[in-house]
Amino acid sequence: MHLQMSLLAWFALQQLAMAQSPVQRHSTEWAVMSGGAVDLPGGARGGSFWAMQLRWGRVLTNPHGPGLLRGTLEYAFEIVPAMVLRQSGTVFGGGFNPLVLQYNFSAKQRVVPFIQLGGGMLFTTRDFPAGTSSFNFTPQGGIGAYWVRSERTAMVLGVRFHHISNAGISKPNPGHNALYVYGGLSWWR
Repeated sequence: MHLQMSLLAWFALQQLAMAQSPVQRHSTEWAVMSGGAVDLPGGARGGSFWAMQLRWGRVLTNPHGPGLLRGTLEYAFEIVPAMVLRQSGTVFGGGFNPLVLQYNFSAKQRVVPFIQLGGGMLFTTRDFPAGTSSFNFTPQGGIGAYWVRSERTAMVLGVRFHHISNAGISKPNPGHNALYVYGGLSWWR
């Protein structure tokens, strides 16, 4: 019985040690993420897509705020080296999100939820939505969570509202709204 309790205590301490969140001030995040999107009402229809992001982020603040709202602010830059969009045919694209602001709720250590807002640019091989422009802006916002696996690694799952629009640079400009669900791996230093 004493051996069982000792093993149980050792296992619990190991889990607590693994649960230390890497989302602390001056931490740097490197991540690979990928996911798919489905249309939302409003704007052009018929534009589901798959995308891949390479992400670099930096936690800017110490944890602050009360109770469950305690968290850190992170700035991130994402490169989108591959995007495949479906409309009447297949459209290929890529781009970047130079501004992603993310608030990481750090009250919990093992699971770190977050909210984010961001924006970027998308370049495609054909007009997207059809008949508009091959250059678009991509404002987006969403929620997600890191599942901390060790002091330096985490799995990330998230969902974003993703808008694609040429901002009136060319006419027409119906825009495209999508719900983007993604997952990936983050490495922290």
